[in-house]
Amino acid sequence: MLFDALLKQTQDQVYFKDRESRFIRVSSAVPQKFGLISPDEMIGKTDFDFFSEEHAREAFEDEQRLIRNKEKLVNITEKETWPDGTVTWVTSTKVPLYLGSGEPVGIMGITRDITAQVRAQKALEESKEQLRQKNELMEIDFQNAGRVQRRLIPGSLPKHPKVDIGVLNLSYSDVGGDIITFPLVSEKYLSFLLGDVSGHGLSAGLFTILVKHLADFYMPGEFSHPEQALIELDQHMKGLIPSGFVAAMVGTLDLSEIEFAKLTVANAAQPPLLWYRANLESIEIVTCPSENVIGLGICENIHVTQFTIDPGDCMLFMTDGVIECHNPQGDELGTEGLLEVFQDSSQLPVQEIVQRIDQFLKDFCVDDYPQDDTTLLALRLN
Repeated sequence: MLFDALLKQTQDQVYFKDRESRFIRVSSAVPQKFGLISPDEMIGKTDFDFFSEEHAREAFEDEQRLIRNKEKLVNITEKETWPDGTVTWVTSTKVPLYLGSGEPVGIMGITRDITAQVRAQKALEESKEQLRQKNELMEIDFQNAGRVQRRLIPGSLPKHPKVDIGVLNLSYSDVGGDIITFPLVSEKYLSFLLGDVSGHGLSAGLFTILVKHLADFYMPGEFSHPEQALIELDQHMKGLIPSGFVAAMVGTLDLSEIEFAKLTVANAAQPPLLWYRANLESIEIVTCPSENVIGLGICENIHVTQFTIDPGDCMLFMTDGVIECHNPQGDELGTEGLLEVFQDSSQLPVQEIVQRIDQFLKDFCVDDYPQDDTTLLALRLN
């Protein structure tokens, strides 16, 4: 009774075959698989009556070998091919069937259909492969975007007989969100835009190129009034960055005088700058007033800060990726943390100054640098 109950109720395909691999007893799940009603319809039939010649022949030869050699096949995965070309998958255990004589009189087997699992696994593997290919393509796109961005930002540094320029521009990833550009360079004027697009990655990188494009081609005439340039930029960028904005500083150097220069700065959420005053041999931290950010369409009145710069003076501008660096203990650098290294290097050529600060930041952060997009701009009046 228990054995009959097992054959009727198990969902596995349990079967017994004679020495010629003919079915002599099967569970109720076996005829269901072949579209039959009763287990009795299976008696005396072989795999050749149901499967393709290829699959039936392979199963028959396996069973005959097991009988001859008294071997076992335990929990192997089999591919079943049907006459109409359909393919199913099973796990199968086949062992020789022994009765009283001690010699094999046939085959006893248990088969479990795993077609759904195999198809799901195959779909998962295909999905993984598609994802791998997409990731590979995305990685190539990121690298190419980074090459283009590095060629454009900052691009070739302008050369001016009255001003030395040093720049450091590091990206947190292949593509950065910091921007530095010099829209207006003439005998009497030199202007710059230093900015930081919120976020990281390709999206931020695309917006940096847009900001550079707007600055270089649409607003150079406004850079004699840097506050107007920021207002104009704010209108152009309004609503373009989803849940984001641009922090930016625009500065114009008036170089028309012989013994000094005038620097006019308009600020939108950029950090303080450092001013090395050559005649005093001292460093000042200068906070330029800021009320808004760029890209929200709310910039109406921008404060302007003006400086009179003497020969030998050096101005150091930076994005927040510099002052927000932290060491392994979690201590943030801050603007004050740059005073000593800037003081010690202030007599060097400006490009060496930014290189010294770059090395200082690496040492401060130990093995975690850069921690964000990081940009420095040093300007010295000759």
